[in-house]
Amino acid sequence: MTPSHSGADEAPMKGDVRRQQILSIVQAQKSVPLNQLATELGVSRMTIHRDLDLLESRGLLRKERGEATAESSLLFESNFHYRRQTDELSKRELARAAAAMIEPGNVIMLDDSTTTLMMCDVIETIENVTVISNSLAVCNRLREASNVHLIITGGDYHDTHQSFSGLVCETVIGQLRSDWAFLSAASVIGNRLFHQDQEVLRVKRAFMEVSERKVLLLTAGKFKTRALNQFADLSEFDRILISKALDEATVKQLNQSGVGFELV
Repeated sequence: MTPSHSGADEAPMKGDVRRQQILSIVQAQKSVPLNQLATELGVSRMTIHRDLDLLESRGLLRKERGEATAESSLLFESNFHYRRQTDELSKRELARAAAAMIEPGNVIMLDDSTTTLMMCDVIETIENVTVISNSLAVCNRLREASNVHLIITGGDYHDTHQSFSGLVCETVIGQLRSDWAFLSAASVIGNRLFHQDQEVLRVKRAFMEVSERKVLLLTAGKFKTRALNQFADLSEFDRILISKALDEATVKQLNQSGVGFELV
């Protein structure tokens, strides 16, 4: 009898699901013993060790002294894989509202945020759109879309952000123009936007400088985090979309400052 290969085919998917469960557990409890993870997920300690090694290599958690920890830091929070796991529903709503602004024939710029990445679901349905981005994830998502003219900036690739930056990237952007730039930020303090990585914020500034209209997409959590480097003021954007989970105190503060925004 020929042995079945179904188990081998399903193993990668099972592994992905299991690692997602590990992330959820660790993010909820902040620190979890390896033995607990093995018991809860019904696998061996060796399997958990391999999963944690992979997740640690992506910057999603730390493995130390028989425990997995989700210790927050600027580097940790900038990681693409980590960001993609957080506030997914809010990001999807923001992305849908932002994509509704795009018309057939528009040229748009998308930064490397996981929020603007979700706009690709709608962009695939709009005819004759040119998308310019420094995001490898956007490239992978839209490269086979027949309605999209895709331009990737190139430059120095950074796997932490899964994006391109640096002199080559900024030079390419400076030679282009767009109807819309869709951006996000790592942190909002008062009316100012911040990011922890200077290379990333330079690309965001470059996108802003060559775009006729600028749209900012923010989840409510961005008002509670802190980052090192300022790159823009809220007043520089034509449209500001913020997830509706924003607390009343921050809504009041924004209204008093005269910043126009929409809760999505």
